[in-house]
Amino acid sequence: MIVRPLRPEDLPRIERQAMPSPWNEAALREETRAANGFALVAVCEETVCGYAFFRTILPESELLYLVVAPEWRRRQVATALLNQAMAGLADQGCTVCFLEVRASNATALRLYARTGFVQTGTRKHYYSQPVEDALLLARDIPPAGGKTK
Repeated sequence: MIVRPLRPEDLPRIERQAMPSPWNEAALREETRAANGFALVAVCEETVCGYAFFRTILPESELLYLVVAPEWRRRQVATALLNQAMAGLADQGCTVCFLEVRASNATALRLYARTGFVQTGTRKHYYSQPVEDALLLARDIPPAGGKTK
């Protein structure tokens, strides 16, 4: 597996069947143009098997979207994306990353806990189809190079 920055030509190759309400290609393309956007893809056997989109407003960042194609789940793709993203965000000067996740998404919650995220709040009835709470999570990002202040 290779994790690298997303390129515009990756967008048509992104697996959108993995999410109940996926972003469309136009929204993904717009996100790649955002000045404060940061996106990575994981390539497995010459196919895009996962991707992650972040937004940064220094010193903060937010994970907007993390998707792994169903056939590549439980193969450390999401972990690799998150680990590389945290290093890249640290290089940009980010010190914390936030995200929202469905309260029922036990698999994602285990992944986020394993990678250092902790719950900081709840947004009631945040999601639709079905209506569900969002859990707010955050993770500190060590400075680039692992140096402490």
